[in-house]
Order: sequence, then C-alpha cells, then structure tokens
Amino acid sequence: MQAHPTTFALTLLGCLLLSACGGGASGSGSGATSAGGGTSSTCQYSNLISDTERRQASACGIQVSGNYAQADSGYDSVVAACKQGDKAKADAYYSGTYQKMVDYARAVSKELGCGQNNGPTLPNTTAASNYNFCVKSTSVNGKLSYEGACYGPVKSGEGGCASGYNYVSQYASLSTCTSGGKSWLESR
Repeated sequence: MQAHPTTFALTLLGCLLLSACGGGASGSGSGATSAGGGTSSTCQYSNLISDTERRQASACGIQVSGNYAQADSGYDSVVAACKQGDKAKADAYYSGTYQKMVDYARAVSKELGCGQNNGPTLPNTTAASNYNFCVKSTSVNGKLSYEGACYGPVKSGEGGCASGYNYVSQYASLSTCTSGGKSWLESR
C-alpha cells in the first residue's frame, strides 16, 4: 500500500474528554504502550489494547477499527490530562470512560467474529479506488497532537494503514478522504 503525500496535523491544547461508550464484556489488558510515547512516573497508565489487537482490528474493517481508534484517543486524553496536572480527573477517566471504550471495542470485535476463521469468503474483486483515513497521536509536554493521512488506493472495505497509524474510516476518493480527514482532525 502506498502512502499519499497529503498529510495534516492539528495540535490540541488541553484534555480531550470523549463521551462514554456503551458497555460490553470486560477484558484484561496487555500493558502495551501508546504511540504517544513514555510518561512521567506519576502519569503511567497501562494501555489496555495490545498491538496484536490493533492489527486484528485494522484487518477486520471499519466498524471494528474505528472503535479501537477511539479508545486509543481516550488513552491519549488520560495521559495528557495527567501531564497537565489534573491527575484525579485522569484517574477517574481512565478507570471509567476509557475502560468502557476498550470493553465496547472488544465486544463489537467479538460480536462480528473478528480474528476468527468463519469459513470461506469470496474474494474482493472491486477496483482499488478508495482511500483510508488513518491517524496517529503523540503527546509532548502535555500537548496532544494528531496527524492524519490518506492511504490508498485500496479496495472497498479493506482496512489497513502504515505502521504507527490507526485506521479511522474509508472514503470513495482522495478528495473526500482529504476533506473528511480534515473535519475529523478539527473536531478533536
């Protein structure tokens, strides 16, 4: 897959607090670290989503990978809030909202049979003309920064992003990916 040179970046100041997602079965975390990098000794939180889960979600499609990307964004919000000195709010968000986001992403993945061999599937014979919008986030000195890119062309329904990026959504053309990605970044 080839990366298109169109990238965008948007730096956010402050803590992003996402709305809580519905429940799901609870799961145990893996202790993987976020793409945002290390944290100070008082702001160390275990990222409950493993790299294996991310790869599996990305391969499973839009509905599953979008939920995992939202949970990753929630984790980044926890770390950013803690680094800005609001550890109590970060702790509460981590144990409440972030955990629910992870549980919900896992429940949807399980319900859709993601990562399971569900028998033979027909090959995807559509032309590779769609573009995936993917994001990566970093946190430096309390600033949460998102960078987005459109990758493609890919086939309809085909997930996947470059290393370090999380799949968000798919668009029918590069221009709709660019405008949709810009809107997604501005809403963060």
